[in-house]
Amino acid sequence: MTDTEIDISKYIKQTQSNGKFENEKPLTPYLWERSLDGDHGDILTDGEHDHHYAERVELYCHEWEAFNQGNQDFPMTWILVENDQGFVMTMEEDQYQSYIS
Repeated sequence: MTDTEIDISKYIKQTQSNGKFENEKPLTPYLWERSLDGDHGDILTDGEHDHHYAERVELYCHEWEAFNQGNQDFPMTWILVENDQGFVMTMEEDQYQSYIS
């Protein structure tokens, strides 16, 4: 495996157990980890008035290739959201607009 290859098996495992990433896409715990490491996207919430945390994240090409699972329509841009109960999810931008309205 090269530096740009991503082993998604640990992220799949995280989504199959109870907790923060339960029933999510493998991309979700990966982006959460990336965000905690300081490589986050544009923060969309202010923390005072919003009851969730959200950031817009652009995937790098090697990330898209690792997580698209053969779906050529897999977006390059995702919204990473942590709700007020601590669950983390990824959404496409139009889904996020519905989520906040």
